[in-house]
Amino acid sequence: MARTTMGSALAGTLVLAATALFAGCATGAPGGSSADTPDAGASDATAASDAVGAWGDPDGMTTGWVIEPSLNLAADGTLTGSDSCNRLHGSWSDDAGTIRFHDVVSPGMVCGPDGFDTWLSGLASGTVDGDVLSILDAEGTEIGMLDRASDVDPATVPSSDAEAFFGTWGTADTEGQPSLVVASDGTYDGSDGCNLFNGLWWIEGDTLVFGSHSSTERGCLADIDDWLNQHATATVDSATITFFDRSGVEIGTLTRSG
Repeated sequence: MARTTMGSALAGTLVLAATALFAGCATGAPGGSSADTPDAGASDATAASDAVGAWGDPDGMTTGWVIEPSLNLAADGTLTGSDSCNRLHGSWSDDAGTIRFHDVVSPGMVCGPDGFDTWLSGLASGTVDGDVLSILDAEGTEIGMLDRASDVDPATVPSSDAEAFFGTWGTADTEGQPSLVVASDGTYDGSDGCNLFNGLWWIEGDTLVFGSHSSTERGCLADIDDWLNQHATATVDSATITFFDRSGVEIGTLTRSG
């Protein structure tokens, strides 16, 4: 569970323009990038660092689609996570016990006031003390803490249970046809036949759970059945993925296409 010491929720409505989502205009998390490039020695230190693993609560949902702040720090220096609204991607290194976060970017969507506290987007460095990762901003001020969720290298997960979901489902890049691409890095993107969406996912048992996600909001033709925009969870059986809404009601299926 994330334990924040300070931070404020962003005001506004949860919206994201199509250009911000899909035109490659990711924005850097404040204080989250660094001009320094880790050298080979830093890479060795990173692989052996106590920081390797999952921090926060990557599976924890609160209200709506709000996810608890979390970071996944892989031994190869890659970083993924969520600030509870936007997902985070970047790299990290261990500089003699000080964790440096490099080139961390996010989609930059505006978050509503209910439940969102995006303090983690200000990450610049951190320190590990046992099972607590303290996060500091660019000025060296502690802005929050994350408890250790796992010391397993995130590069070795998800498990084989998740692999059945990986790939392309439905008819991709076709107007009016729903599709979904589930990636092994814990992200997904797709289309309900009209609007595009992307977000985060995780596995609970044999069920894929769709977490924090964003969508374009263009008007759709009346004859387009946009049922897939209600996706909340999914199960897989061989070459068929079945989707359910937040009430657990089945809303449709797609067959594997890639």
